[in-house]
Amino acid sequence: MLCNVSLTEVLASGLEWLLATGESQTLTRRSNHSSATSRHPVDKITTMPKENPKPLHFWNNVCYGLSAVALSITGNAIGLFFPVFILEVAQITPAQNSILTITAKVVSSVSGFFVGFLVEATNTRWGKLKPWLFLTTFPAAACYFFLWFSPDIVSPTGKLIWYLAFYGGFKLLMRGFGNARSSLVMFATQEPRERDTLNTYSSAFDTAAILLSTLIQQGTFALFHADIGYDPCGNGTLNGTHAHHGPSLDTEKTAYMTAGAVGTGIFVVCGLAAVLGVPERKDISRVQRSSCFPAGDIKELVLHPPFLAMAVINLLLMLGLNTKQNYRALLLQYTFNLSDQVFYIIIVYTVASIVATFVWSVVMRRIGRKETVCLGILVFLLPNNAALLIATEELLGSALLPFMYAVTVWGGIGDGSFKLILSVMKTDVIDNFKLKTDKKMASILYSLWGSSSIVMNGISTAVFNWILQSANYNADDCVQPNRVKQALRYITAGTPPAAYVIALLFVWLYPITEESRMRTKMALDARRTAADEERRTLLNNADNISVQERL
Repeated sequence: MLCNVSLTEVLASGLEWLLATGESQTLTRRSNHSSATSRHPVDKITTMPKENPKPLHFWNNVCYGLSAVALSITGNAIGLFFPVFILEVAQITPAQNSILTITAKVVSSVSGFFVGFLVEATNTRWGKLKPWLFLTTFPAAACYFFLWFSPDIVSPTGKLIWYLAFYGGFKLLMRGFGNARSSLVMFATQEPRERDTLNTYSSAFDTAAILLSTLIQQGTFALFHADIGYDPCGNGTLNGTHAHHGPSLDTEKTAYMTAGAVGTGIFVVCGLAAVLGVPERKDISRVQRSSCFPAGDIKELVLHPPFLAMAVINLLLMLGLNTKQNYRALLLQYTFNLSDQVFYIIIVYTVASIVATFVWSVVMRRIGRKETVCLGILVFLLPNNAALLIATEELLGSALLPFMYAVTVWGGIGDGSFKLILSVMKTDVIDNFKLKTDKKMASILYSLWGSSSIVMNGISTAVFNWILQSANYNADDCVQPNRVKQALRYITAGTPPAAYVIALLFVWLYPITEESRMRTKMALDARRTAADEERRTLLNNADNISVQERL
């Protein structure tokens, strides 16, 4: 009897694992029809998790990079051109625009927090992340297209409802898409080196998409002989409050819709690239949780030292990077009087950042993560911001323009390291948490990091805009007062160094070193090997029991 109980337990364990991997149907069919098949030897179960899966190929890296384009090309277009469109073409009031902007940020931050838990709780026959990527791509693309559509609605409230629905819907869907895309790097491969390569392509493509979105908008408007927004130093305008000497409002609507349609098509193609071109290893070791929002796991996560250090480093570095990117055009236009060079300087910056990303990837592998962060800040970014603080037209004269291009290249090289280093350090934290707790929770970690970044970006933008308004900044003025010029200088070139210096302190305190990272990799590899051996033993026992029963 004891022997029977033992055999039953072994068989049940084998069946439980087979159910998780989709092989239960074969074993059940063999059990149900044992009398009909007893004269044939039982085939060995050969479907096992691969201990050495195929390495990722160049095409996989490109497809993952394209998925970053889907996020960046839409986000950059909305950030740069949607405020102009919504006020000048859709012609909603500034008060309604404030309601729209605040609502979208709230939806993005709140949904960003919760979506990670929902993704983490997802387990389907198609995987954990691929369903989220596929099911959010097409609705998000539709919402993005209709954001650039100006409906024939007379009521201002009706227009506001229209844009609230599609803007809020787009932000909500993009949080699901973005979380699944970020988490995919942890499920595409178990090799840290391959994850680093995926993140390298993602960072480079993300930067290239910023330039691509600008080129699409500029090219479309040039095709329709239209101007983007109201130029206080020119004769054209899109706003009824000024004399309209430019193209008709219908032409502007058509231009925005055309650019939106092009962006929508690129978004769909890049979104599907992640679904079809990047593998996802199924997580067969599913942790049973009593709820989608396990309080105990969350507490364990927020008290994990590497997670806390990484959260602070991420916030500070992204604060510096986003501040410089958001206000760089205004700095060049008003502080340095280089409005005719803004577009070309952005191109130079983008190209330098893309090339530097691949160089930083090699440097990172040779000297380590923490050392690369320190090198990028101390050698490139701090000198870059110091140059922007002291440079003036009176000091440099005719040398100002070449000086700005040189500074732009130097800053682009430094900024090229940030997105790459942050993304690879996050994968190290997830692996470290997995080793310490046996819980992956990648989607939840990315969700918390993303939500905190959104909140920080919203607060910093509000503070900086208040500073500019206090300095009497007026978008309708062709020439800004000196107080505005100095405020732009201190915001764009003064805030990032302060954030970088504080970040260096937390980088020094960051507990994951190159040695501990390698120990973590070896321990996780050993744990996976032991788990594979245990599953193989269970399957062989179950197979032997089936043979004995048929005999």
